[in-house]
Amino acid sequence: MSKPNLTLLEGGKSLPVSKMNISFLSAYVTDTRLMGVLAVCARWRIVPPTADTSDPDSGETLHQFFYIDCEESGFETCDIVRGDTYEADRLEQSIVGGLGAAKIDLSERETRLLIQRWARFNCDRGIPMPPGPSNYSFLLKPALIPTPEEAADLMEKICTEIVSDAQLVNYFLMRCFGQDYEGARWLTSSGAGQPPVSSPRIPQDVFPLDLYSSYRCATFCRNEITPGKVYGDGSAEYICESLIEMEGLYDTVISKVVVSDLEVIGLEHINSFPITETESALILKKTEFVTVCEVFLSEKDLDDNIDEFILSFHATASDCEHGRLFMVFRDNNDHVDSFHFQLSNDVKGLYFLTDHSQLILCAYSREDIRELEKTIAGSILSPYIIPSARYEFPEPILYEFMQSDFEHFETFLEMLRDDD
Repeated sequence: MSKPNLTLLEGGKSLPVSKMNISFLSAYVTDTRLMGVLAVCARWRIVPPTADTSDPDSGETLHQFFYIDCEESGFETCDIVRGDTYEADRLEQSIVGGLGAAKIDLSERETRLLIQRWARFNCDRGIPMPPGPSNYSFLLKPALIPTPEEAADLMEKICTEIVSDAQLVNYFLMRCFGQDYEGARWLTSSGAGQPPVSSPRIPQDVFPLDLYSSYRCATFCRNEITPGKVYGDGSAEYICESLIEMEGLYDTVISKVVVSDLEVIGLEHINSFPITETESALILKKTEFVTVCEVFLSEKDLDDNIDEFILSFHATASDCEHGRLFMVFRDNNDHVDSFHFQLSNDVKGLYFLTDHSQLILCAYSREDIRELEKTIAGSILSPYIIPSARYEFPEPILYEFMQSDFEHFETFLEMLRDDD
């Protein structure tokens, strides 16, 4: 008997995405371009080439999650989940949950244009593309060139609406210190960088957007805005005192920003000087409100219900040496719209689940700590999480406790009292 001529057909789960038939389902992008980051989430139907594509039950859903750093690393990551909607929800929360973003729908062409634009960013700067190219390479071909109208429409989608001078000034300086000149230029008047010759409020020369190019990989920690002159045409000057961190060193930078009709028409550097880490800590310090809870669940029960913290509490999770930290971010970036901007104000609060059955709630206002407590009280875990103490501290101490070897928060406080 002759040996049969067999052909091995690969199953859908074993085939890489690049070998599947792919059709677009939906996509969205966060409106966080002016914060310097973007998340793109796309859903596709993927079907093995041997399957009947007309059968609506064939194939599975591909969930793609892209993270883009508009300042430094560009097209940074592409994570995927095939089929598992629950796991996709977990991944989405971890990527999008900390951005305080609105989700803006994208068409397939807009999705491809956006990913290709940031792939070119990487290529132009010699930045490696994310691992797993088979999971996203189909988005890069064929190469698409946006029309000027498409490019402007897409930029408008990914940038939050500017509603006030304070918001405008904070975003503009944030983009300048981040050396994101495309983002900064979006906030200027037409003909950005070249003020009108007849302007009485700006020096008669260009105002370069790269005034602060010496600050590499810098963090725009804080900005205090003081209104200055207002001119007859409605334009206004603002004096800004910005706290900038770069590689552990801090500078205070004084700038003048001139705005008109919610657009920047002038930028001037006035002064800058270094400050110590201690001085910066005093400037950035906040009152900390802490609620200590006892947890009456076994380690296994906690592990089985850990998604309650991530999904139901809308938190992002990270492992620490002595427990797990869950950060709860605000639903929007309204904190930028302030004459007293502080970057950390995007955090609503923290849950620290220790390895010794304590849950520490932490926030920086009474309103926020009460919201965290209400979230716990409304959880399916509430019968097993019992508040035992509440504190108010003039400066943050939770992170110091997290880094200590103390098993219980009260013991840590006793040590602090003894030291005092």
